[in-house]
Amino acid sequence: MDPHLARMLGSQRQCRCCGATFAQLLSLSCDRPDACPEDMFVHDNTALSAQAGDVLTEDFCRLGSLRFVRAVLAVPLADTKGEEFILGTWARLSREDFDEFLDRFEMQEAEDLDSQRAWLANAIPPDGTEAVEAMLHMRPEGQYPELQISDPEHPLYNLQMVGATLEELLGLLYAYGHDLPSLVYDA
Repeated sequence: MDPHLARMLGSQRQCRCCGATFAQLLSLSCDRPDACPEDMFVHDNTALSAQAGDVLTEDFCRLGSLRFVRAVLAVPLADTKGEEFILGTWARLSREDFDEFLDRFEMQEAEDLDSQRAWLANAIPPDGTEAVEAMLHMRPEGQYPELQISDPEHPLYNLQMVGATLEELLGLLYAYGHDLPSLVYDA
């Protein structure tokens, strides 16, 4: 394993741009689907059934005819034993799949669902395109479903299949505004 990556995985550091202190590898999360207005208030999950029309909750979004669920996109780290970089993203589902997921979520049975066709709802580097086709795989209770990019031509597909190098990981973090490259090389 790259010694700089090993240091990132095992030491505490502080991001110079945002001041956050990290004891583990930094993971990122999108607070809403890109299609959702920035000024839309985030409700707790009960608002989804209590409120008509557009609504954004901690884990769900209903926007016109569009339906979204919170998910994770895992990127394995090359040359490590099972280490992953986790991106908290949103997945767009068909209305039918969304309704089924919501019903199962409320009954705490979402992991019993089959994988569902979905679309990445956030523009993620390296190419920054959204609406990339993916599969949404259910995970055990309490864990967000996982997105697996389906398009073998998309850069995220390759990162998920092969794993990200240290340079690719640092580039991804930098694209999100985290100035960690200099921290890797500090003594």
